[in-house]
Amino acid sequence: MKRRDFLAGAGAGVAAGLAGVQAAAQGAPDIGGPFAPVKSSIDRVIRTIVGLRPYRKTGFRLEAVRQGRRTIIHNYGHGGGGVSLSWGCAELAAEMARQTRRSEIAILGAGVMGLTTARVLQKAGAEVTIYAEAMPPDTTSNIAGALWYPTTLVDRDKVTPEFQSLLDHTSRVSFLRFQTFANDPRYGVFWIRHHQLRNNPPSQPRPLPGGDALYPGLRKDQTGVGPFGYAHWSAYYTLMIDPDIYLRALVMDFLAAGGKLVSRRFETDRDVNRLDQRTIVNCTGLGAAALFGDEDLIPVRGQLSLLLPQPEINYGYATSLHGGTIYMFPRKSSIILGGSGGRDDYSLQVRPDEVKRMVDGHAELAARL
Repeated sequence: MKRRDFLAGAGAGVAAGLAGVQAAAQGAPDIGGPFAPVKSSIDRVIRTIVGLRPYRKTGFRLEAVRQGRRTIIHNYGHGGGGVSLSWGCAELAAEMARQTRRSEIAILGAGVMGLTTARVLQKAGAEVTIYAEAMPPDTTSNIAGALWYPTTLVDRDKVTPEFQSLLDHTSRVSFLRFQTFANDPRYGVFWIRHHQLRNNPPSQPRPLPGGDALYPGLRKDQTGVGPFGYAHWSAYYTLMIDPDIYLRALVMDFLAAGGKLVSRRFETDRDVNRLDQRTIVNCTGLGAAALFGDEDLIPVRGQLSLLLPQPEINYGYATSLHGGTIYMFPRKSSIILGGSGGRDDYSLQVRPDEVKRMVDGHAELAARL
């Protein structure tokens, strides 16, 4: 089953939920408010982490492929939007798996895509086993910035109407689902106000990922003296997800529902064919390049520095400063500083110059308050 076949009839349930998000957007309070300064300094950095986003220029792969008596459902290549899109993609992948009419299902990969797909299938009555070499807290998903905002997904000139429809659908399903975890400390998901800051107006205004209705309190493409002195800005409420807390909770939910986690390394598709299950969901992320020969899959390197937490920081932002991107997201456990993105860069080594750029850049913004 191809993803376009399922998408043709997948929108009805989302439309009803989206109406609630639209209502929230209309009734949300003013997005403005005080900005406590981030205390950005090298001596407050508690650690720096590096991860490789699994990126495909044509967008993520979500489709079912028959291989003899087996069905492989591919669900990978989400770039920097894996956490944000996880529930929407999991729903579609799980539906493809259910259509094989097999009750025992294998999932490859224990990151956010593997875990969410497993939970959807469990709720449908399937017996699910996750096979993975890396388990939380050691997955790529654990290194995500994880603000709810699907990004770094596809080259703009490669966006087809089919992919845009898929992106909109999975964004809406995921955002609605994440709201069910909001403000529950067990899952580490909570609301913040977020700001996109510019010195110049956008060259071509576009809807936000999934559609503007997904962003409560949206004040879009504002002009005038805005946060941190920027002349052009957008602001909205969205969800912040702490992946270490969130993934740990998903693992506990999966195991409590009878799921099995098996540590296993897969070198080639022949290793996959040795599994007992005939329905297999491939959520291996960047590993799919070697495992299934996907030559379109490349890494986009990301480096994050974590500062000591500041409970008074209840906002995030993203902007360009001195020609480079920087962003800040607050978690209960830390303040996230990020903004790097090197294509085809496989290095997992921390780069001190990037740490300094982040720390100094955020300190400069804080000094403007």
